[in-house]
Amino acid sequence: MSETTTQIEQALEAWETKYKPIKNHIDTDSSWDGMMFETYDEQRDFVYSQSDKNVWTWVDGDKGTWIVSGCAHVNRIGYFITEKPCELDYMEIQVDIYGDNK
Repeated sequence: MSETTTQIEQALEAWETKYKPIKNHIDTDSSWDGMMFETYDEQRDFVYSQSDKNVWTWVDGDKGTWIVSGCAHVNRIGYFITEKPCELDYMEIQVDIYGDNK
């Protein structure tokens, strides 16, 4: 990992509070309380049109799921667009969807 890469374990609510994911205006019934964008068609095109600093990808890994900054393609579940950009070149945040890391 480079100096601009960081790995942070935190609760999902902290990530949402800090980066402020926007609602999916294309599919108002999308996953993650209406904030996740799909990986195909019009939703993917919208994601790709955004600044990479405001795009995050929910990915599945060997040790759980992660939200990673940028537009990832391997093991992706979906995308998020945030109001606040990622301040580093790359960031990983462990998604604690079951509350295990409190």
